[in-house]
Amino acid sequence: MRQQLPGDSLEVNDGISGIRNRVSLRTAVVSLHMAGISARTASIFAEMHIRTVQRWIFRTRQGLPLTDLPRSGHPRIFSEPMRLMTIAVYCQQSPPLPGFHRWSLRDAHSYFKKHSESVGAPVSRATIQRILTEHALKPHRRQYYLQITDPDFFPKMEHIIDIYLHPPENLYCYDECTCVQALDRITPNLPATENQPLLEDFDYHRNGITDLLAFLNPSTGKVFARCTPNHDRHVLCKFFSDHVRAHPPDAVLHYIMDNLNTHYHNDFCRTVADLSGVTYTHLKSGAERRQWLQSEHKRIVVHFVPFHASWLNLVEIWFGIIKRKCLSYDHFHSVQQLRTAILAFTETWNKFFAHPFKWSYTGEGLHVKAVRRFCTLLAIETDQMDDKFLMSQLLLMSNMADNYLHLIPADDWLKFISLAAEKHSYMTNIIDADTKPRRRKKAREAYDLFIQSVFKPDQPLSKTA
Repeated sequence: MRQQLPGDSLEVNDGISGIRNRVSLRTAVVSLHMAGISARTASIFAEMHIRTVQRWIFRTRQGLPLTDLPRSGHPRIFSEPMRLMTIAVYCQQSPPLPGFHRWSLRDAHSYFKKHSESVGAPVSRATIQRILTEHALKPHRRQYYLQITDPDFFPKMEHIIDIYLHPPENLYCYDECTCVQALDRITPNLPATENQPLLEDFDYHRNGITDLLAFLNPSTGKVFARCTPNHDRHVLCKFFSDHVRAHPPDAVLHYIMDNLNTHYHNDFCRTVADLSGVTYTHLKSGAERRQWLQSEHKRIVVHFVPFHASWLNLVEIWFGIIKRKCLSYDHFHSVQQLRTAILAFTETWNKFFAHPFKWSYTGEGLHVKAVRRFCTLLAIETDQMDDKFLMSQLLLMSNMADNYLHLIPADDWLKFISLAAEKHSYMTNIIDADTKPRRRKKAREAYDLFIQSVFKPDQPLSKTA
Protein backbone atom coordinates (compact mmCIF):
# COMPACT_ATOMS: atom_id res chain seq x y z
CA MET A 1 0.00 0.00 0.00
CA ARG A 2 1.46 3.39 -1.01
CA GLN A 3 2.15 6.11 1.54
CA GLN A 4 -0.41 8.92 1.64
CA LEU A 5 1.00 12.22 0.45
CA PRO A 6 0.09 15.77 1.49
CA GLY A 7 -2.76 16.96 -0.65
CA ASP A 8 -4.27 13.48 -0.98
CA SER A 9 -6.70 14.43 1.78
CA LEU A 10 -8.61 16.44 -0.81
CA GLU A 11 -9.35 13.20 -2.60
CA VAL A 12 -10.85 11.48 0.39
CA ASN A 13 -14.61 11.50 0.14
CA ASP A 14 -17.42 9.03 0.39
CA GLY A 15 -20.13 7.86 -1.98
CA ILE A 16 -20.81 8.34 -5.66
CA SER A 17 -20.47 12.14 -5.46
CA GLY A 18 -17.04 11.76 -3.88
CA ILE A 19 -15.82 9.48 -6.68
CA ARG A 20 -17.04 11.95 -9.30
CA ASN A 21 -15.28 14.83 -7.54
CA ARG A 22 -12.00 12.91 -7.40
CA VAL A 23 -12.11 11.99 -11.09
CA SER A 24 -13.05 15.56 -12.06
CA LEU A 25 -10.11 16.98 -10.10
CA ARG A 26 -7.67 14.52 -11.67
CA THR A 27 -9.05 15.30 -15.13
CA ALA A 28 -8.57 19.01 -14.48
CA VAL A 29 -4.90 18.74 -13.53
CA VAL A 30 -4.15 16.45 -16.48
CA SER A 31 -5.92 18.85 -18.86
CA LEU A 32 -3.92 21.78 -17.50
CA HIS A 33 -0.68 19.88 -18.07
CA MET A 34 -1.68 18.94 -21.60
CA ALA A 35 -2.39 22.64 -22.27
CA GLY A 36 1.20 23.49 -21.42
CA ILE A 37 0.78 24.31 -17.71
CA SER A 38 3.58 22.95 -15.53
CA ALA A 39 2.85 20.26 -12.99
CA ARG A 40 3.81 22.58 -10.12
CA THR A 41 1.39 25.28 -11.27
CA ALA A 42 -1.36 22.69 -11.71
CA SER A 43 -0.70 21.38 -8.19
CA ILE A 44 -1.10 24.89 -6.78
CA PHE A 45 -4.33 25.41 -8.71
CA ALA A 46 -5.81 22.07 -7.54
CA GLU A 47 -4.34 22.32 -4.00
CA MET A 48 -2.70 18.91 -4.48
CA HIS A 49 0.83 17.76 -3.77
CA ILE A 50 3.03 17.95 -6.86
CA ARG A 51 3.87 14.23 -6.60
CA THR A 52 0.16 13.45 -6.69
CA VAL A 53 -0.22 15.54 -9.88
CA GLN A 54 2.81 13.86 -11.46
CA ARG A 55 1.40 10.42 -10.64
CA TRP A 56 -1.88 11.12 -12.52
CA ILE A 57 -0.01 12.63 -15.48
CA PHE A 58 2.17 9.53 -15.65
CA ARG A 59 -0.84 7.20 -15.49
CA THR A 60 -2.54 9.14 -18.30
CA ARG A 61 0.54 8.73 -20.50
CA GLN A 62 0.38 4.98 -19.86
CA GLY A 63 -3.24 4.92 -20.96
CA LEU A 64 -4.54 4.01 -17.51
CA PRO A 65 -7.90 5.33 -16.25
CA LEU A 66 -8.19 8.16 -13.73
CA THR A 67 -10.36 6.12 -11.39
CA ASP A 68 -9.03 4.43 -8.26
CA LEU A 69 -7.40 1.04 -8.58
CA PRO A 70 -9.08 -1.88 -6.83
CA ARG A 71 -8.21 -1.81 -3.16
CA SER A 72 -7.78 -4.58 -0.65
CA GLY A 73 -9.94 -4.87 2.41
CA HIS A 74 -13.52 -5.69 3.22
CA PRO A 75 -15.98 -4.17 0.71
CA ARG A 76 -18.22 -1.39 1.96
CA ILE A 77 -21.47 -2.63 3.42
CA PHE A 78 -23.25 0.70 3.62
CA SER A 79 -24.03 2.36 0.31
CA GLU A 80 -24.79 6.06 0.07
CA PRO A 81 -28.61 5.53 0.22
CA MET A 82 -28.18 3.38 3.34
CA ARG A 83 -26.02 6.05 4.98
CA LEU A 84 -28.59 8.74 4.19
CA MET A 85 -31.35 6.55 5.61
CA THR A 86 -29.35 6.18 8.83
CA ILE A 87 -29.03 9.94 9.11
CA ALA A 88 -32.72 10.43 8.32
CA VAL A 89 -33.90 7.95 10.94
CA TYR A 90 -31.53 9.30 13.58
CA CYS A 91 -32.15 12.99 12.96
CA GLN A 92 -35.72 13.36 11.73
CA GLN A 93 -37.79 11.24 14.10
CA SER A 94 -38.61 13.99 16.59
CA PRO A 95 -39.53 13.06 19.18
CA PRO A 96 -38.26 9.50 18.54
CA LEU A 97 -40.22 8.04 21.47
CA PRO A 98 -42.88 9.48 23.84
CA GLY A 99 -41.14 11.80 26.28
CA PHE A 100 -37.82 11.64 24.40
CA HIS A 101 -36.72 14.65 22.37
CA ARG A 102 -33.47 13.35 20.92
CA TRP A 103 -31.63 10.08 20.33
CA SER A 104 -28.43 9.06 22.01
CA LEU A 105 -25.99 6.80 20.14
CA ARG A 106 -26.90 3.97 22.50
CA ASP A 107 -30.63 4.46 21.87
CA ALA A 108 -30.09 4.58 18.11
CA HIS A 109 -27.94 1.45 18.18
CA SER A 110 -30.62 -0.45 20.11
CA TYR A 111 -33.30 0.72 17.68
CA PHE A 112 -31.33 -0.22 14.56
CA LYS A 113 -30.41 -3.56 16.10
CA LYS A 114 -34.09 -4.46 16.45
CA HIS A 115 -35.17 -2.80 13.19
CA SER A 116 -32.28 -3.41 10.81
CA GLU A 117 -34.73 -3.38 7.91
CA SER A 118 -35.06 0.41 8.31
CA VAL A 119 -31.55 0.88 6.90
CA GLY A 120 -31.10 -2.42 5.11
CA ALA A 121 -28.38 -3.93 7.31
CA PRO A 122 -27.29 -4.15 10.97
CA VAL A 123 -25.39 -1.05 12.04
CA SER A 124 -23.03 -0.69 14.99
CA ARG A 125 -22.79 2.24 17.40
CA ALA A 126 -19.36 3.20 16.00
CA THR A 127 -20.73 3.19 12.45
CA ILE A 128 -23.63 5.47 13.45
CA GLN A 129 -21.20 7.90 15.05
CA ARG A 130 -18.88 7.84 12.04
CA ILE A 131 -21.72 8.44 9.57
CA LEU A 132 -23.08 11.37 11.59
CA THR A 133 -19.61 12.88 12.00
CA GLU A 134 -18.83 12.69 8.26
CA HIS A 135 -22.10 14.23 7.11
CA ALA A 136 -22.29 18.01 6.64
CA LEU A 137 -25.86 18.30 7.98
CA LYS A 138 -25.94 17.69 11.72
CA PRO A 139 -29.49 18.10 13.08
CA HIS A 140 -28.56 15.94 16.07
CA ARG A 141 -26.35 18.73 17.42
CA ARG A 142 -27.44 22.01 19.03
CA GLN A 143 -25.85 25.40 19.47
CA TYR A 144 -27.06 28.67 20.98
CA TYR A 145 -27.77 31.64 18.76
CA LEU A 146 -28.97 35.18 19.40
CA GLN A 147 -31.83 36.47 17.26
CA ILE A 148 -32.49 40.20 17.01
CA THR A 149 -35.74 41.10 18.80
CA ASP A 150 -35.47 44.89 19.05
CA PRO A 151 -37.28 46.54 16.08
CA ASP A 152 -34.88 49.51 16.36
CA PHE A 153 -31.81 47.32 16.77
CA PHE A 154 -29.78 48.64 13.84
CA PRO A 155 -30.00 52.40 14.52
CA LYS A 156 -29.23 51.71 18.18
CA MET A 157 -26.32 49.46 17.27
CA GLU A 158 -24.93 52.06 14.87
CA HIS A 159 -25.12 54.66 17.63
CA ILE A 160 -23.20 52.48 20.11
CA ILE A 161 -20.57 51.50 17.52
CA ASP A 162 -20.09 55.15 16.57
CA ILE A 163 -19.44 55.98 20.24
CA TYR A 164 -16.85 53.20 20.46
CA LEU A 165 -15.11 54.30 17.26
CA HIS A 166 -15.23 58.00 18.19
CA PRO A 167 -15.29 57.92 22.00
CA PRO A 168 -15.85 61.05 24.09
CA GLU A 169 -13.29 61.97 26.72
CA ASN A 170 -15.11 60.25 29.60
CA LEU A 171 -16.84 57.08 28.42
CA TYR A 172 -17.77 54.21 30.73
CA CYS A 173 -19.53 50.88 30.21
CA TYR A 174 -21.67 49.79 33.14
CA ASP A 175 -23.41 46.53 34.02
CA GLU A 176 -24.07 44.10 36.84
CA CYS A 177 -22.80 40.53 37.16
CA THR A 178 -25.52 39.09 39.39
CA CYS A 179 -25.67 36.10 41.70
CA VAL A 180 -21.95 35.33 41.84
CA GLN A 181 -21.80 32.19 43.98
CA ALA A 182 -19.37 31.55 46.84
CA LEU A 183 -18.70 27.87 46.15
CA ASP A 184 -16.67 25.70 48.48
CA ARG A 185 -15.74 22.20 47.27
CA ILE A 186 -16.61 19.38 49.66
CA THR A 187 -13.15 17.80 49.35
CA PRO A 188 -9.73 19.42 48.81
CA ASN A 189 -8.24 19.53 45.32
CA LEU A 190 -5.62 16.96 44.34
CA PRO A 191 -2.49 18.55 42.83
CA ALA A 192 -1.43 17.88 39.27
CA THR A 193 1.01 15.03 38.70
CA GLU A 194 2.75 13.55 35.67
CA ASN A 195 0.20 13.11 32.85
CA GLN A 196 -2.58 13.98 35.31
CA PRO A 197 -4.26 17.40 35.63
CA LEU A 198 -5.37 18.96 38.89
CA LEU A 199 -8.43 17.12 40.21
CA GLU A 200 -11.40 19.00 41.64
CA ASP A 201 -14.42 17.44 43.30
CA PHE A 202 -17.63 18.00 41.34
CA ASP A 203 -19.73 18.51 44.50
CA TYR A 204 -19.75 21.74 46.46
CA HIS A 205 -21.35 23.80 49.22
CA ARG A 206 -23.01 27.06 48.24
CA ASN A 207 -22.13 29.63 50.88
CA GLY A 208 -24.16 32.54 49.53
CA ILE A 209 -24.10 34.96 46.63
CA THR A 210 -23.05 38.50 45.86
CA ASP A 211 -23.63 40.95 43.00
CA LEU A 212 -20.72 42.58 41.20
CA LEU A 213 -21.29 46.10 39.83
CA ALA A 214 -18.64 47.54 37.52
CA PHE A 215 -17.77 50.56 35.39
CA LEU A 216 -15.23 49.88 32.62
CA ASN A 217 -13.25 52.69 31.01
CA PRO A 218 -12.64 51.38 27.45
CA SER A 219 -9.82 53.87 26.79
CA THR A 220 -7.69 52.55 29.67
CA GLY A 221 -9.28 49.22 30.56
CA LYS A 222 -9.45 50.19 34.23
CA VAL A 223 -12.47 49.11 36.26
CA PHE A 224 -14.36 50.74 39.12
CA ALA A 225 -16.10 47.83 40.86
CA ARG A 226 -18.08 47.08 44.00
CA CYS A 227 -19.72 44.00 45.51
CA THR A 228 -23.25 44.48 46.84
CA PRO A 229 -25.99 42.25 48.30
CA ASN A 230 -28.33 43.18 45.42
CA HIS A 231 -28.59 45.54 42.47
CA ASP A 232 -31.86 47.40 43.08
CA ARG A 233 -32.34 51.06 42.20
CA HIS A 234 -31.13 52.32 45.59
CA VAL A 235 -27.84 50.44 45.27
CA LEU A 236 -27.44 51.63 41.70
CA CYS A 237 -28.05 55.28 42.59
CA LYS A 238 -25.51 55.15 45.44
CA PHE A 239 -22.83 53.41 43.35
CA PHE A 240 -23.46 55.63 40.34
CA SER A 241 -23.21 58.79 42.48
CA ASP A 242 -19.87 57.64 43.93
CA HIS A 243 -18.48 57.09 40.44
CA VAL A 244 -19.68 60.47 39.15
CA ARG A 245 -18.27 62.31 42.19
CA ALA A 246 -14.83 60.83 41.46
CA HIS A 247 -14.69 63.23 38.48
CA PRO A 248 -14.53 67.04 38.37
CA PRO A 249 -17.96 68.63 38.91
CA ASP A 250 -18.02 70.08 35.39
CA ALA A 251 -16.85 66.91 33.56
CA VAL A 252 -19.15 65.61 30.80
CA LEU A 253 -19.70 61.88 31.39
CA HIS A 254 -21.08 59.27 28.99
CA TYR A 255 -22.32 55.85 30.13
CA ILE A 256 -23.30 52.77 28.13
CA MET A 257 -25.90 50.54 29.80
CA ASP A 258 -28.41 47.84 28.97
CA ASN A 259 -32.17 48.16 29.38
CA LEU A 260 -32.63 46.78 32.90
CA ASN A 261 -35.60 48.59 34.44
CA THR A 262 -33.51 50.06 37.28
CA HIS A 263 -31.32 51.80 34.68
CA TYR A 264 -34.19 54.11 33.72
CA HIS A 265 -36.21 54.19 36.94
CA ASN A 266 -37.51 57.57 38.07
CA ASP A 267 -35.20 57.44 41.11
CA PHE A 268 -32.18 56.95 38.84
CA CYS A 269 -33.35 59.80 36.60
CA ARG A 270 -33.59 62.08 39.62
CA THR A 271 -30.07 61.03 40.68
CA VAL A 272 -28.73 61.91 37.23
CA ALA A 273 -30.57 65.23 37.32
CA ASP A 274 -29.17 66.14 40.75
CA LEU A 275 -25.61 65.24 39.71
CA SER A 276 -26.03 67.23 36.48
CA GLY A 277 -27.59 70.25 38.16
CA VAL A 278 -30.76 70.17 36.05
CA THR A 279 -34.45 69.81 36.81
CA TYR A 280 -36.23 66.50 36.30
CA THR A 281 -40.00 66.15 35.92
CA HIS A 282 -41.53 62.77 36.68
CA LEU A 283 -42.06 60.77 33.48
CA LYS A 284 -44.54 57.94 33.29
CA SER A 285 -43.26 55.58 30.59
CA GLY A 286 -39.90 53.85 30.34
CA ALA A 287 -39.45 55.02 26.75
CA GLU A 288 -39.78 58.66 27.85
CA ARG A 289 -37.29 58.18 30.68
CA ARG A 290 -34.75 56.49 28.38
CA GLN A 291 -35.11 59.36 25.92
CA TRP A 292 -34.53 61.88 28.72
CA LEU A 293 -31.43 60.03 29.96
CA GLN A 294 -30.02 59.96 26.42
CA SER A 295 -30.59 63.71 25.86
CA GLU A 296 -27.41 65.79 25.73
CA HIS A 297 -28.74 68.91 27.45
CA LYS A 298 -27.04 67.76 30.68
CA ARG A 299 -23.48 66.73 31.54
CA ILE A 300 -24.36 63.07 32.19
CA VAL A 301 -25.58 61.18 29.13
CA VAL A 302 -26.69 57.54 29.20
CA HIS A 303 -26.57 55.50 25.98
CA PHE A 304 -28.69 52.34 25.91
CA VAL A 305 -27.73 49.29 23.88
CA PRO A 306 -30.56 47.58 21.96
CA PHE A 307 -32.82 45.18 23.83
CA HIS A 308 -31.47 41.63 23.96
CA ALA A 309 -28.02 42.85 22.89
CA SER A 310 -25.84 43.04 25.99
CA TRP A 311 -22.93 41.77 23.83
CA LEU A 312 -22.58 45.37 22.62
CA ASN A 313 -21.49 46.38 26.13
CA LEU A 314 -17.71 46.08 26.50
CA VAL A 315 -17.86 45.49 30.25
CA GLU A 316 -19.25 42.01 29.48
CA ILE A 317 -15.78 41.12 28.18
CA TRP A 318 -14.25 42.04 31.52
CA PHE A 319 -16.85 39.97 33.36
CA GLY A 320 -15.71 36.99 31.28
CA ILE A 321 -12.09 37.71 32.21
CA ILE A 322 -12.73 37.82 35.95
CA LYS A 323 -14.79 34.65 35.74
CA ARG A 324 -12.00 32.75 33.99
CA LYS A 325 -9.10 34.12 36.02
CA CYS A 326 -10.60 34.50 39.49
CA LEU A 327 -13.98 32.91 40.12
CA SER A 328 -13.48 29.50 38.52
CA TYR A 329 -10.35 28.38 40.38
CA ASP A 330 -10.80 28.90 44.08
CA HIS A 331 -12.67 27.77 47.17
CA PHE A 332 -14.77 30.43 48.87
CA HIS A 333 -15.80 29.61 52.41
CA SER A 334 -17.94 32.73 52.77
CA VAL A 335 -19.41 35.60 50.80
CA GLN A 336 -16.90 37.96 52.41
CA GLN A 337 -13.99 35.84 51.16
CA LEU A 338 -15.52 35.91 47.67
CA ARG A 339 -15.87 39.69 47.76
CA THR A 340 -12.30 40.09 48.98
CA ALA A 341 -11.06 37.94 46.09
CA ILE A 342 -13.07 39.95 43.54
CA LEU A 343 -11.79 43.30 44.82
CA ALA A 344 -8.21 41.97 45.00
CA PHE A 345 -8.46 40.82 41.37
CA THR A 346 -9.87 44.22 40.35
CA GLU A 347 -6.99 46.02 42.05
CA THR A 348 -4.41 43.74 40.42
CA TRP A 349 -6.11 44.15 37.05
CA ASN A 350 -6.06 47.94 37.26
CA LYS A 351 -2.41 47.98 38.35
CA PHE A 352 -0.85 45.40 36.02
CA PHE A 353 -3.22 44.13 33.32
CA ALA A 354 -5.57 46.97 32.34
CA HIS A 355 -5.36 47.83 28.65
CA PRO A 356 -7.53 49.70 26.14
CA PHE A 357 -10.51 47.82 24.77
CA LYS A 358 -10.71 48.46 21.03
CA TRP A 359 -14.02 47.89 19.24
CA SER A 360 -13.72 46.57 15.68
CA TYR A 361 -17.08 44.98 14.79
CA THR A 362 -19.11 47.03 12.28
CA GLY A 363 -22.25 44.91 11.96
CA GLU A 364 -21.45 43.90 8.39
CA GLY A 365 -23.57 40.94 7.29
CA LEU A 366 -25.91 41.13 10.27
CA HIS A 367 -28.81 42.60 8.28
CA VAL A 368 -29.03 39.74 5.80
CA LYS A 369 -28.49 37.21 8.59
CA ALA A 370 -31.58 38.54 10.41
CA VAL A 371 -33.64 38.24 7.21
CA ARG A 372 -32.45 34.71 6.49
CA ARG A 373 -33.16 33.50 10.01
CA PHE A 374 -36.68 34.91 9.95
CA CYS A 375 -37.17 33.25 6.55
CA THR A 376 -36.15 29.93 8.07
CA LEU A 377 -38.62 30.30 10.95
CA LEU A 378 -41.42 31.15 8.54
CA ALA A 379 -40.56 28.31 6.16
CA ILE A 380 -40.73 25.62 8.85
CA GLU A 381 -43.84 27.17 10.46
CA THR A 382 -42.43 26.55 13.91
CA ASP A 383 -44.96 26.14 16.71
CA GLN A 384 -42.57 27.92 19.11
CA MET A 385 -43.33 31.36 17.67
CA ASP A 386 -45.75 33.50 19.66
CA ASP A 387 -47.21 36.84 18.62
CA LYS A 388 -44.81 38.82 20.84
CA PHE A 389 -41.78 37.49 18.98
CA LEU A 390 -43.58 37.68 15.65
CA MET A 391 -44.47 41.33 16.29
CA SER A 392 -40.82 42.17 17.02
CA GLN A 393 -39.74 40.51 13.77
CA LEU A 394 -42.44 42.25 11.73
CA LEU A 395 -41.42 45.65 13.07
CA LEU A 396 -37.74 44.83 12.53
CA MET A 397 -38.36 43.85 8.90
CA SER A 398 -40.44 47.01 8.38
CA ASN A 399 -37.57 49.11 9.69
CA MET A 400 -35.11 47.30 7.43
CA ALA A 401 -37.38 47.76 4.40
CA ASP A 402 -37.54 51.50 5.05
CA ASN A 403 -33.90 52.18 5.96
CA TYR A 404 -31.53 49.28 5.25
CA LEU A 405 -32.73 47.64 2.06
CA HIS A 406 -29.51 48.61 0.26
CA LEU A 407 -27.56 46.33 2.62
CA ILE A 408 -29.57 43.21 1.78
CA PRO A 409 -28.89 41.22 -1.42
CA ALA A 410 -31.81 41.31 -3.85
CA ASP A 411 -32.13 37.52 -4.00
CA ASP A 412 -32.56 37.27 -0.23
CA TRP A 413 -35.10 40.07 -0.07
CA LEU A 414 -37.17 38.75 -2.97
CA LYS A 415 -37.17 35.31 -1.38
CA PHE A 416 -38.35 36.86 1.88
CA ILE A 417 -41.18 38.78 0.18
CA SER A 418 -42.37 35.63 -1.58
CA LEU A 419 -42.25 33.62 1.62
CA ALA A 420 -44.04 36.33 3.63
CA ALA A 421 -46.90 36.32 1.12
CA GLU A 422 -47.06 32.53 1.21
CA LYS A 423 -47.13 32.41 5.03
CA HIS A 424 -49.86 35.04 5.45
CA SER A 425 -52.26 32.57 7.10
CA TYR A 426 -49.53 31.21 9.40
CA MET A 427 -48.71 34.67 10.74
CA THR A 428 -52.31 35.86 11.08
CA ASN A 429 -53.23 32.65 12.93
CA ILE A 430 -50.48 33.33 15.47
CA ILE A 431 -51.80 36.85 16.00
CA ASP A 432 -55.44 35.77 16.30
CA ALA A 433 -54.54 33.04 18.82
CA ASP A 434 -53.38 35.58 21.42
CA THR A 435 -55.86 35.82 24.28
CA LYS A 436 -54.74 39.30 25.36
CA PRO A 437 -56.71 41.93 23.40
CA ARG A 438 -54.21 44.79 23.72
CA ARG A 439 -51.25 42.73 22.57
CA ARG A 440 -53.32 41.20 19.77
CA LYS A 441 -54.24 44.71 18.60
CA LYS A 442 -50.58 45.81 18.62
CA ALA A 443 -49.59 42.69 16.69
CA ARG A 444 -52.23 43.39 14.03
CA GLU A 445 -51.01 46.98 13.71
CA ALA A 446 -47.44 45.69 13.35
CA TYR A 447 -48.56 43.29 10.63
CA ASP A 448 -50.37 46.06 8.73
CA LEU A 449 -47.23 48.23 8.93
CA PHE A 450 -45.18 45.27 7.75
CA ILE A 451 -47.39 44.83 4.68
CA GLN A 452 -47.16 48.53 3.81
CA SER A 453 -43.36 48.67 4.23
CA VAL A 454 -42.28 45.36 2.73
CA PHE A 455 -44.64 45.15 -0.23
CA LYS A 456 -43.91 48.60 -1.62
CA PRO A 457 -43.97 48.83 -5.41
CA ASP A 458 -40.71 49.73 -7.17
CA GLN A 459 -38.49 49.10 -4.16
CA PRO A 460 -34.77 49.70 -4.90
CA LEU A 461 -32.98 46.41 -4.27
CA SER A 462 -29.31 45.77 -3.63
CA LYS A 463 -27.44 43.76 -6.24
CA THR A 464 -24.60 42.83 -3.89
CA ALA A 465 -24.21 39.20 -2.89
